[in-house]
Amino acid sequence: MDKTKKTRQTFLEGSFVLLIAIAIAKVLGAIFRIPLTNLLSSRGMGYYATAYDLFLPIYTVAMAGFPVAVSRLVAERAAKGRYKDVKKILKVSLITLLITGTVCFFVMLLLAVLFTGNTAFTVFGKRISLHIFGKGVLPGILAIAPSIIFCAVLSAYRGFFEGLGDMRPTGISQVIEALGKLGFGLIFAYLILSKTGSYSLAAAGALLGVTLGCAAGTVYLIIKHKRFSKENTFPYSEDETEDTKKQILKTLAIIAIPIVLGSFVTNVTSLIDVMMVQKRLTSAIQKSPEFFESTYKAFITAERGMAARSGAGYSVLKDLPNSLYGCHRGFAFSIFNLVPMITTSLGISAIPVLATAFTMRDNENVKSNIQTMIKTAAIIALPCGMGIIAVPSGILNLLFDDTVSIAVAEYNLRILGIAAIFAGISVPLVNMLQAIGKERIPLINIAIGAAIKIILNYVLIGTPYINIKGVPIGTCAFYAFVCISNLLCLIKYCGVKIDFVSVIIKPLGAAALCGAAAYFTSVLLAKTHTGLKVQALISIAAGVVVYLLFIALFKVLGREDVLTLPAGEKVYSALKRLKIVK
Repeated sequence: MDKTKKTRQTFLEGSFVLLIAIAIAKVLGAIFRIPLTNLLSSRGMGYYATAYDLFLPIYTVAMAGFPVAVSRLVAERAAKGRYKDVKKILKVSLITLLITGTVCFFVMLLLAVLFTGNTAFTVFGKRISLHIFGKGVLPGILAIAPSIIFCAVLSAYRGFFEGLGDMRPTGISQVIEALGKLGFGLIFAYLILSKTGSYSLAAAGALLGVTLGCAAGTVYLIIKHKRFSKENTFPYSEDETEDTKKQILKTLAIIAIPIVLGSFVTNVTSLIDVMMVQKRLTSAIQKSPEFFESTYKAFITAERGMAARSGAGYSVLKDLPNSLYGCHRGFAFSIFNLVPMITTSLGISAIPVLATAFTMRDNENVKSNIQTMIKTAAIIALPCGMGIIAVPSGILNLLFDDTVSIAVAEYNLRILGIAAIFAGISVPLVNMLQAIGKERIPLINIAIGAAIKIILNYVLIGTPYINIKGVPIGTCAFYAFVCISNLLCLIKYCGVKIDFVSVIIKPLGAAALCGAAAYFTSVLLAKTHTGLKVQALISIAAGVVVYLLFIALFKVLGREDVLTLPAGEKVYSALKRLKIVK
């Protein structure tokens, strides 16, 4: 664009911008989630996670594929100089998303009433009840439901800016969301719990903070776009080809629907978890109540005491499934989820760059960006996963204070460390396939992975001696299948020859040594009188130092990898002097 301040960032420049923003947002999220978990405990987090897991698949149906579709379409049209279409794409996507967001908002309200009430139907003489969740989940669902409408507007603007190669608005809006969630959510949860003693209402207060954070991010992007429109002029030409609104909507739908379905399948597995896990746990408890009373004796005693203080009763059969699920989602899963959330920036940044290269038939650029993305994702995901596997209790003790819940969550987090490696690499792979027009491939692979997860959940969770420990096993199998199948498909359709020694084997070796260093450091420190949080910090620091050392010794980073970073020449010169890069 001639008269614009637009700056098209390279793939890793965009990733770097988003990575920094996501890091800030995740730190703020941790500041929110850690004290929130300590405040609500496993019981309150059970209500929080259940409401959030119902929200996710509905949110996905409303808008999940549109940021990718808008980003890709804007990038393709801008590459061809069709700037009238670029402007029209945003208008069409805003109207469409507002409609779908509003419809899904009312759908969520309807499901909230049906799933948390005593509604039942008689079909062929058989009574079918829709009472899936306890009534304590209802306030949380109502609190988070309006965020769907705000997220709809967010998605359209984010896709627009990402398509133009500017990742900063997305990053800043994420930070604003996190600040709003932190500021409002924690305050509401604390005030409600202190005044009412209700964990259900306190969880709803925290979820209301999520809604207000989304609203704040939406306001920022609306203001940002108005300023962008005033300060930038697209170089329109009189003979420019222009699509109709109907054509744009059709193209967006063709791109978005497979992505929505794929994301829906991914997120609906979380909904299946919350519906299936608690029912299968109830079944397992009914089979062997003595086993659960014995295995979770300390945990049940703590839960009963907490219920008594709030003036409520506690039933192992009715309340333990929710509490165990709260341990998994509130403690273990929240840490696991940090890894794919970080590597998501790689996939988001790759979409406009790959879409442009693919549209211009720049095969060499397509292949080099794919190779760089996979290596970068591996460099991030492998040490994170290995660290989680090595010191799960250390990480949990560093972040949380509820020792009985930590004891339950420790095993789940260790298994999720394996899943984190596959998830961290898998998430950007999905975006890469979407960017080259292969949206249906991730959908098929995700659907198969979801079926595997559902089968494992049903069998393992319903087995009394496995129970809640079966959830991370299903998650691990899901991400392992999706990651490997998507990687093979990407290689097939792009003709990319991956240098597995440089991209996977060397980072894996450095990450394994990182995990070993963290583990043996924690074992040695356990024999001293050092506090648990200090032990965890030292163990993690030892792992980081060893990882960086062996990344340098194995020469994992090459000149091309570093030069694509912001200020790449300076960074490369500094790293070369330290003998960290080739």
